[in-house]
Amino acid sequence: MEVYNIMKYFITLCLFLLIGCSHNDSGVSDKSTESDSIVLPDSEVRTAEIFVYEKGDVKAEIKADKILKFDKIDSTQAYVLDINILDTLGTVSTNIVGDSGVIREAEGILHIYSNVVVFTSDSTKLETEYLWWDSNTNRIKSDQFVRITKHNDVITGYGLDADNELNSIKILNQVSGEVNDAEKLESDK
Repeated sequence: MEVYNIMKYFITLCLFLLIGCSHNDSGVSDKSTESDSIVLPDSEVRTAEIFVYEKGDVKAEIKADKILKFDKIDSTQAYVLDINILDTLGTVSTNIVGDSGVIREAEGILHIYSNVVVFTSDSTKLETEYLWWDSNTNRIKSDQFVRITKHNDVITGYGLDADNELNSIKILNQVSGEVNDAEKLESDK
């Protein structure tokens, strides 16, 4: 009787093992699927430099410490960005740095996040936590707090619409600032 009970337990154990280790034909695998919350990039590049062209001319140089490209969702994530926007002569007119960014190639838009600073060739400086650059319209926009410094003048506010070189700037809300030479401001118009 005791041998019979041992055999019964042994057969039950073997059945559990066989069922637990059987091939899964349900179509569900252990690997990530498109519905998983974690999406792996299609490609990853470290210490990268990307050139944006318009009609055969370099329009911008984008440097990043790390780039992750997700083809299916037209999203390229970049980390530690340094972007040079060039004028028609190929000279750097604007430099943008930021901690990270998302490039939407199909739209021609680059979103830049955290510690964003824009420098222009005439020493104008824009600081914000978020902006986007539209390469199709050559516009820089933000819906966050912005601080613009030109020489000793400082203007702050929320939201921004400006050209690449920060020559034409519109601050959208709560504008305030300190202008040290009001006559020069009038002559710049």
